[in-house]
Amino acid sequence: MKTRGLILIFMLCFTVLKAEPFEFSEPFQQCYLDIHCLRFKKAGQFINSELERTPGNPALCYLENQLYFFKAFISEEDDDFETLKSGFDKRLHCIEESGGGSPWRDYARSEMMMQLALVKLKHKEYLTSGYYLRKAYKMAEENFRKHPDFAPNLKTLGFFHAVIGAVPDNYSWLANLAGMHGTIKQGSGELTSLLKIVKANPSYRFLEPEAYFLRIFIATHFEKDTTMALSLLKEMQSGLNVRGPLQVFITANTQLSAAQQPEALKTLNAFEQDPSSYPLHYLNYLKGMLKLNQMNKDCATDFKNFISGYKGNSFVKSAYHKLAWLHFINDDTASYRNAMKQVLLHGNDFTDEDKQAAKDAASAELPNKFLLKARLYFDGGDYTSSLKELAGKPSGSFSRFRDQLEYTYRLARIFDKKNQKDKAIHYYTATYENGSGHPYYFAANAALLIAVIYEDKKDNNKATEWYRKCLAMRNHEYQNSIDQKAEAGLNRLSKNSVN
Repeated sequence: MKTRGLILIFMLCFTVLKAEPFEFSEPFQQCYLDIHCLRFKKAGQFINSELERTPGNPALCYLENQLYFFKAFISEEDDDFETLKSGFDKRLHCIEESGGGSPWRDYARSEMMMQLALVKLKHKEYLTSGYYLRKAYKMAEENFRKHPDFAPNLKTLGFFHAVIGAVPDNYSWLANLAGMHGTIKQGSGELTSLLKIVKANPSYRFLEPEAYFLRIFIATHFEKDTTMALSLLKEMQSGLNVRGPLQVFITANTQLSAAQQPEALKTLNAFEQDPSSYPLHYLNYLKGMLKLNQMNKDCATDFKNFISGYKGNSFVKSAYHKLAWLHFINDDTASYRNAMKQVLLHGNDFTDEDKQAAKDAASAELPNKFLLKARLYFDGGDYTSSLKELAGKPSGSFSRFRDQLEYTYRLARIFDKKNQKDKAIHYYTATYENGSGHPYYFAANAALLIAVIYEDKKDNNKATEWYRKCLAMRNHEYQNSIDQKAEAGLNRLSKNSVN
C-alpha cells in the first residue's frame, strides 16, 4: 500500500511538473487573427505543427477550439459540429491542467464553453446549450473578479451583458433563474473599454478586429445608434489592416441598418474572396437581397451561388423564397410555384426569415404584386417608387385582410422614412388597432416603430407605452426579433432615466 501511495504521489507530481503554462505569444496571436479572418487552412497548419512540438500546450488547445468553433458556426455542417464536440472535453482538460494563476486559463475555458453553447443553440440542443452558457458566464465573472485588469475578460462579459440586456421580458426569468444579469449599457460600456485598451496595448492588439466587430454589432442592433455604428465603422476601416469576410459582413450590415443600400452593395461587390480563406456564403445571400430590392434579375445568380455553395440550413428557405419573388414580379407564376416547393424541401426554420418563407410556401397563396414591389423598393431605399406602387389604392381594394393590414403598414413605413412622422404614426396606429390579435407581424412592428418615433422625440412615457404594447402581443410572425428590439428599447429608456 505504501509503494502504491508513493507511486501515486510521484505521478501527481510529474503531472504538475509537466503542465504547460498558458502563454499567448506573438505567433499564437497571429494564428488567432488568421482564424478570425477565416484563414482556417493556414491556422490549422500552424496548430498541427506546434502540437507536434508541445502536445500539451494549453494555448494551442484553445486555438484549436477557436478554429473548430468558427468553422462549425459558419458552416452549420453536422460533421463540423461533431468535430467541435468530440474533442471538446480533451481540449478543455488540456487548459485546466495549465497553471492556475494565469487569467488566460479561465478566460479560455469560459470562451470555449460559450462558443460550444452557441453552436449547440444553432443545432437546437437547447438544454445543454443553456448549461454551458451558464457555466461560461459564471466563470467569466469569477475571472474578472480575480483579474480585473485582464482586458480580454471585457470581451466575454461585454457580449454576455449586452445579449442578456436584450432578452425579451417573457424569457428574462430564465436568465435570472440561471443567475445571469446584465444590460445593453453595461455590455456596450465594457466593449468600448476593451477597444480603448487593445488599441493602446500591443499585447492585446490581436483582439482589435473582434472588438470592433462586437462593438459595432451591439451599436447597430441593440442600441439602435447608427450614428455611433457608422463612426466606429469609419474608425475601424482607417485603423485596421485586416479585411476578411467578417469585416465585409459587419460593414455591409451596418450600412444596411443606416439605410445606405447602395454603399452596402458597393462594399459587397468590391470584396474578392481570398482562395486561401473559408468562404462566408451569407455574403452572396446579402448581395442577392440588395439586387432584388433594385429589381435586378442578376440577383438570381447570387441566390443560386448561396444555395449551391452553402451546406448549412439557415437562410436556405429564405433564398428560395426570394427567388420565388423574383419570378413572381416578372410574371412567371409557374417558376414562382416551383421555387416555393423548394422552400418546403430544403433548409430549416431556425431564423425568422426562414420561418416566414416556410409559412408563405405552406399557404400556397400568391402575394399581392403591388405590395410586394412596394416592399422591395422600400427595402432598397427607393421610397418614391415604393409610394407609387401604392398610390390611389385604398385599403378596401385589397380583398384579403392581411393585404389590407400590409397596405397601411407599408404607407406608414414610407412616411416614416420620408420624415413625415405624424402621417407615419397615423398609419402605424391604424395597423396596430386593426391587426392586434392576428398572427401577422404588421401590428407588432407598427407598435415597435411608433415607440421608436417617440423615443427619438424624447417622449419617454409614450415610447415606453408603445414598447410594452408591442411586447404584449403574442404568437405573431417574427416574434423573437421584434420582441428583442422592443426589449432593447425599454433597456435604452431605462438607461436614459438613470442618466
